Amino acid sequence: MIEFNATFLVAMLSFSVFIFIMNAIFYKPILNIIRKRDEYISSNYEEAKNFNEKANFLDNQRFEKVQETQTLCRHEINESIEQSQAFADEKVQSVKGEVNEQIQSKKISLNKEEKNLRGTVESQVVGNLADSIVSKLLGTRS
Repeated sequence: MIEFNATFLVAMLSFSVFIFIMNAIFYKPILNIIRKRDEYISSNYEEAKNFNEKANFLDNQRFEKVQETQTLCRHEINESIEQSQAFADEKVQSVKGEVNEQIQSKKISLNKEEKNLRGTVESQVVGNLADSIVSKLLGTRS
């Protein structure tokens, strides 16, 4: 059986002293290092988490500004297109009016010229025809 004598008590006492010394020299410093490392890791994790949240917020803000800018640009482009189209339509109508006026002017000019030419041709043809009839009637050739 187990005997409880002085050797057992000395062994227990020396084991207790050994545990106390190991705790003071080895375990407490290592546990402090582990605790500090855990705190460091936790603080870095929290800091990284905050940075990640801030980055997500900034990314969302950037996305919204890009969308807003794109909408504004599309609106300005559409306005520019409409203004350009209205300006082009106005110019086309103006040019059409000028061209129609020129066409009418040319038509009137051509009609007058046609009348003058008809008058000239008719007088020449009538004169030639009259000369031809007279010469045939008289029997002379001119």
